[in-house]
Amino acid sequence: MDFLIGTLTRMGGAGIGRVRLENDRLRLLWTNGSLTDPNWQSLGPNGRIFSVSSDMPEPMRGCVNELKISETGMDVISRQATEGNGPCALSFSADGRSLLCANYGTGSLTVFPLTQKGIGPCRQRIQHEGRGPHPTRQAGPHIHQVTRIPTLPGSFCVVDLGIDALVVYHQAEDGLRSERYRIPVPAGQGPRHMAYTPDGSAYLVTELGNRIYAVVFGEKQGRICEPGVSTLEEEQTPNTAAALWPSADGKWLYASNRGEGTLVRCALPSLRRDAFYRLAGREPRDFCMADEHTILAACQDSGLTLLKDGEIRDILPFPGAVRVLKL
Repeated sequence: MDFLIGTLTRMGGAGIGRVRLENDRLRLLWTNGSLTDPNWQSLGPNGRIFSVSSDMPEPMRGCVNELKISETGMDVISRQATEGNGPCALSFSADGRSLLCANYGTGSLTVFPLTQKGIGPCRQRIQHEGRGPHPTRQAGPHIHQVTRIPTLPGSFCVVDLGIDALVVYHQAEDGLRSERYRIPVPAGQGPRHMAYTPDGSAYLVTELGNRIYAVVFGEKQGRICEPGVSTLEEEQTPNTAAALWPSADGKWLYASNRGEGTLVRCALPSLRRDAFYRLAGREPRDFCMADEHTILAACQDSGLTLLKDGEIRDILPFPGAVRVLKL
């Protein structure tokens, strides 16, 4: 079983790497340092692989890249500017003809056409406006993720940490229509990532507030189900929550705590906290469910931790690791 590992090169990362998991051991196959801060990779239509990076000239450095991956390395085969800074997440239209990119730094969303030849030039740019109560982290909009909403075909949820809102857009022929509606998130929580279980149930983790909420998407409006549950084992621990992923069977929901260096497991649908798993490194930015027993976590300050049934089975040094994508 192989994984792509994305890193922050400004934090000492090697770019993108390919890691193999065999017999509960991790082995590095290769690294490629041709991209700057490739912090998010996604599987797109027909198994195509895409990555964000910051390789355009100032002042708008963000770009999206299509990658060709092999056993021995990778090549960039298509690239476009995101017309924004800090690209951090990707999504795709259901028909596979559009690529959407969240730009955290500029609080913008950009849409690109996808063809068999590659990524076309940006055809739509949506700029969010506003701010939240946190004086530094919410001084302006910061889009952290864009996802398709399983229960609302043709609709996307844009998660904006800076303005404490989930903004829902409907897909149009050549991009996105105007805002369908927005769901306010409790002030100062700083929403980061959505996750969906196989039955379409939606959940949100907040980076600044360290909470997980169930989310309901309706045709004309939606809501956050308060009070939610804390991600923390020790409430006084300085922390920012990060990734949120469900188990394949939809029975469990996991979130990472960067300050604590833990993963929390919640039973679904109750969100009852069931277990905390301590990792070998700190700053776990992302993780991947390899199977129902095995988790691979990317710890930004150190590298990869392999958990099996809650126990650490292996550690692979990988500075700046922030993304894990199962191939």
